Amino acid sequence: MTTIKLTINERTGKGKHLLALLKELAKSDKDILIETENEPNSETLKAMKEAEAGQVTMVDSVDELFNSI
Repeated sequence: MTTIKLTINERTGKGKHLLALLKELAKSDKDILIETENEPNSETLKAMKEAEAGQVTMVDSVDELFNSI
């Protein structure tokens, strides 16, 4: 079995058509497996790094959260 990793821009017409074709193939052939990976955008990655570094605001209640914003 061969594993192929593709990056498809599903916002383009060609990307939509290719993705639809691959999904149809996967429906008809159980040996074809499609797995998707959702990669976080740059803003989310930055927030994740800040959280890992401990740069977060801790609150004890919803009211305190809204007051800190």
